[in-house]
Amino acid sequence: MADRSFGRIIEDRRRELGLTQEMVAKKVGVKANYIGYLERGMRHPSQKVVERLSNALKLDSQELYLLANPRVRALLGKAPAKAAPASQSLWQKFLRDSSMQQSQGITSREKEALVQLVAAEKATSPASIAKAIKALRRGFAGS
Repeated sequence: MADRSFGRIIEDRRRELGLTQEMVAKKVGVKANYIGYLERGMRHPSQKVVERLSNALKLDSQELYLLANPRVRALLGKAPAKAAPASQSLWQKFLRDSSMQQSQGITSREKEALVQLVAAEKATSPASIAKAIKALRRGFAGS
């Protein structure tokens, strides 16, 4: 998440999940134009909004909060996390390319499963792998 702005993180993740600003706004309990303002860096969200955004977009709430509030990060003495490698995995490229998804007939449920697989690929602990597996199971249980 480092080296990218709060707004860029929100927009990229929203697109990665195939969500519109309206869909995210509904999940967060705000107006769609507010999501647009956040993405463009024109507003600073409250802690409550950051928490709801992190849940809606399946992002780490602490890291997102610190990204939205760089002064707090400085007070805590937390250095930004190292930037991710510039290259994207093939999965990430696929998840960002709606035409490729359409050509394969990917459903929204299948796309969410792929997002969970990407999350598992980036796992940094056994707990994060377990979290991705649980999310996959919830998705399959709904089919």
